[in-house]
Amino acid sequence: MFKTFLQLLYPKLCFACQEPLFSSEEFICTTCLIELSRINLVENTPNWVRAKFDGLIDFEHAIAFFHFMPGSRVQQLMHQIKYKGASDLGFFLGVWAGNALKKSHFYDDVTCLVAIPLHPKRLQERGYNQAEVIAKGLADTLSIPLHAHVLKRISQSTSLIGLNRAARYEELENVFEVIDSAKLQGSHVLIVDDTLTTGATFLAAAQKIRAAGATKVSFFALAALK
Repeated sequence: MFKTFLQLLYPKLCFACQEPLFSSEEFICTTCLIELSRINLVENTPNWVRAKFDGLIDFEHAIAFFHFMPGSRVQQLMHQIKYKGASDLGFFLGVWAGNALKKSHFYDDVTCLVAIPLHPKRLQERGYNQAEVIAKGLADTLSIPLHAHVLKRISQSTSLIGLNRAARYEELENVFEVIDSAKLQGSHVLIVDDTLTTGATFLAAAQKIRAAGATKVSFFALAALK
């Protein structure tokens, strides 16, 4: 009764549309769960997400869960995860995506997950790595280990806004370092990030992971810009 009273005074809002949630809803309202712009997970079907990496690196799969569009409810979700401290929302969405991936069989032979790391200074400011909380949700759902500290960001890049893929990759080429290559030897590594734009960040990380002994890499982004 007291919780119901508090909900009337201070209603919890949907992270996507900012409408009040019912007591049975968590993080996202039922309408948004249905209407959020999802990317169809169809195995072995060429798609525009995969096209961001084709011909640039040897990889197995590339998929995103949401279609990112400026001004959309998906953008609102990503903003909440990245800048508003909503780490629990990131984990929730990672679990949701993991359940969808289990049905698609994209990552049946993935042996470990690696999240794109933040620079230590940025991690201290934010308090958590949004890619890592998403990856934790995926890892728990898919029952695949997450190696949270094998990849390190050793320098901060300058702003990438307005740069094309080649310029972004040049800026990011040496910002990552593998610090525990033994965990990657012979592995199929699923690299996880919150948002995919040009793919340059994924490519820079994948190059280091492959060089450290991983035999296969795949890519997962919670949301991707077409």
